Amino acid sequence: MTHIDDRVIELARTALSFEYGEEHFYRHAADMTQNPGGKAMFLRLADERPERMEDMHTLFSAIIGQDVWQQLAAEEAANAHPSGVIAEMEAAVMHRGMEAVADDTQALRMAMELERRIIHLLKDMSEHIKDPDIIKLAGKMIMEEISQYDALQAQLDSLQNVGLWLDTPEFRMDGRF
Repeated sequence: MTHIDDRVIELARTALSFEYGEEHFYRHAADMTQNPGGKAMFLRLADERPERMEDMHTLFSAIIGQDVWQQLAAEEAANAHPSGVIAEMEAAVMHRGMEAVADDTQALRMAMELERRIIHLLKDMSEHIKDPDIIKLAGKMIMEEISQYDALQAQLDSLQNVGLWLDTPEFRMDGRF
């Protein structure tokens, strides 16, 4: 394998870690959050995660091959709860001594960090794509994650400025209603 191939394989492993761990993470964030509206938002995010796996499968199968992707997916599925990336984020909260009393803003900041990491991962992957259809898919996935990040940012801004949760999406970043 070349250096690029090793990097792509590592990116694929990280992407799987995110995808398999996100649902667990968002359910954990819902448990951390005291506000019912915040709990509802995090649970909604947890429920949205499984539908993104199909796009991830298409993207990575095209880049590294279906057989290698299936093998990596099987390995990660066996170690999925919680994934290494999610465990790392939760350990950071415990290190700060807030695991039992993490406030709503802490849960949002952790969720934003998770989304930020996924955005950067997908952007890194897009550098290794040559197929125009797969480039389009990667762009769509990046935009979805950016929209998710923006929605979390709006939640954080709302909470910090007025203390109200937006328990349902008030807007969509793509302009569709």
